[in-house]
Amino acid sequence: MTLDPLERFYRLPSVGPYAYVSRDSVRADGRFRLVLYGAYNARGLIGSECNGVAVLDEVERAVVADEVAREGTGWGGPSARQRLEFDRLLALDDAAFRAEISAHPRARYSIE
Repeated sequence: MTLDPLERFYRLPSVGPYAYVSRDSVRADGRFRLVLYGAYNARGLIGSECNGVAVLDEVERAVVADEVAREGTGWGGPSARQRLEFDRLLALDDAAFRAEISAHPRARYSIE
């Protein structure tokens, strides 16, 4: 049995409240985890308008920022721009990554 692309998308895992995760990787420093997600699960209310890249602090066990590279809706899977942004954030050097994420409007706190 083959699944159509959209059905495969809906079977993707979640990381905490971040649903429909298509990419999940830890940066080389081992501290920050990046999650590319398609929606936010607010206790059963799935919000596809909340999507993008979430930055998680694996040491503090906290969300640093989310909705990085947000698109209009996440139901169709990640856009090419979101995939490129995910890869770019993974490749940034530590100082540039910390400065960029700390300056993001959805940052919960500074990691500079």
